[in-house]
Amino acid sequence: MPNNFRKIENQEEWRALLGKVLFKTFFHSWEWEEFLEKNFKWLKFERYNWRNQALLSLARVKVFGKEKLISHPFCEYGGPLPLVDKLADDEGFKQDLFSEFKDQVKISFHPQLLNYLQTAPRVDSHSSGRVSYLVERTLDLRKTTRYEIEKARANNLQIEKCSNQKDLKDFYSLYVRGAKKHRIPAYPFSFFEYFTRSPDSEIILAKKDGRVVAGSVFLFYDKFAHYFQNAVDEKYKNLGVNYLILWEQINKYLAKNLVFDFGGTRIGSPLEIFKKGWGGKEYPIFELKNYSEGPSLRQSKLRNVFNWLPPYLIKKYSPYLLKYRL
Repeated sequence: MPNNFRKIENQEEWRALLGKVLFKTFFHSWEWEEFLEKNFKWLKFERYNWRNQALLSLARVKVFGKEKLISHPFCEYGGPLPLVDKLADDEGFKQDLFSEFKDQVKISFHPQLLNYLQTAPRVDSHSSGRVSYLVERTLDLRKTTRYEIEKARANNLQIEKCSNQKDLKDFYSLYVRGAKKHRIPAYPFSFFEYFTRSPDSEIILAKKDGRVVAGSVFLFYDKFAHYFQNAVDEKYKNLGVNYLILWEQINKYLAKNLVFDFGGTRIGSPLEIFKKGWGGKEYPIFELKNYSEGPSLRQSKLRNVFNWLPPYLIKKYSPYLLKYRL
């Protein structure tokens, strides 16, 4: 490997460099990456220093017989992580990336990372087909969103932080049922245990008469609060539980001068319509990749099998299937 991307093998060196970057997400930590490697034997991280200007963490996975390098798995955003205020040659980063990594490689950019580039990417050449909505100061609610919040407030719901194993298991059961409905592999229970242990994340639950009926995962890094995962009991969805969780948490985070990030969303999806209703500013999620996407798990007819699988089998097989979503 030429010197433009210097591979870092030493854990302490990587930790020290991570402490110097000007921006990184919740996912860019040694602890999280080590946790992923323990959970998924098919995934292995590689770490690089580009010209002493930026760090790049890549997960190597083999999908359909081909190896891919992805920054960052299970997250909307990857790198590079800047070590300087402005990359001296961000076009050179792209050229180096594609010339030095011959395997399929893909990087998605957090909107904040664009502040460290000399030249903003063109939407027509680098858009991933996904967007983020960021709320920076105040909420500008759509009429229907405001109505759902008021409805939820009238339904005697309790909003609280997940603080015990029983509530976490109840929330996870809702999450797995949602994965079954949407015909996608589920993250393992250990993910959500990690989120309850970390000081940089929290799971907020909605309860009705003491029963967990919905919950959301929020992650914290830099000046951002990131809406990461959600689950809801379909029997209670019409009570507006998701809206009430978001309403209370967004207002709490804005009061702490955090920017609320709704997370990546496919353009044209029902979820995009839901997120638009909160009035955040839209940012395209740019990506660099050197290959065309082939058939994905989302497009496969094999997804229909999820309709017939009981939850315990979804839990059992999902860790092996998650790589096909990357």
